[in-house]
Amino acid sequence: MRKVYYQITKYIFMFMTASFIGWLYEIICDYCFYHEYSDRGVLHLPMCPIYGFGMFAILIAFNKLKNPFLIFISSTLITTALELVVSYVLEWKWNTALWWYDDWPLNFEGRISAVSSCIFGLMALVFMKGIRPGTECIYRSRIKNPFSVFVMVLFTFCVVWELTHLKG
Repeated sequence: MRKVYYQITKYIFMFMTASFIGWLYEIICDYCFYHEYSDRGVLHLPMCPIYGFGMFAILIAFNKLKNPFLIFISSTLITTALELVVSYVLEWKWNTALWWYDDWPLNFEGRISAVSSCIFGLMALVFMKGIRPGTECIYRSRIKNPFSVFVMVLFTFCVVWELTHLKG
């Protein structure tokens, strides 16, 4: 039972980390393109869950893959397909578009862009070769209660969100 508990908290931690990195990416892109801050988070937290789900798709598909080039190419294709499908589902189900790449070069219907796809491939490579092993190392160390790591990360998310929403 304890092993299952460790696995669940580890995957929640990775999901939240990927969602947070995705939120940072979104904030930086908005600022670079439009020169303004735009909160892209959901659930009153600085996180974009699509990045967490994309991370799980990559983790499941490429768990055993070691070659960085293959990880980059394969994850670029998977994240691009995921982004395209989700954009159609969002438009069909809720009549909304949460992202639009009309201003980006090499875009398809404004739904995906070769530039963003390459960025997602790089993010996946960083996740698979850096964040994931770091998380594994944290959870293999002698942490008595991995839930404390989860709470610490959630607390950090809340603090970052509050700091980005200070009225000044």
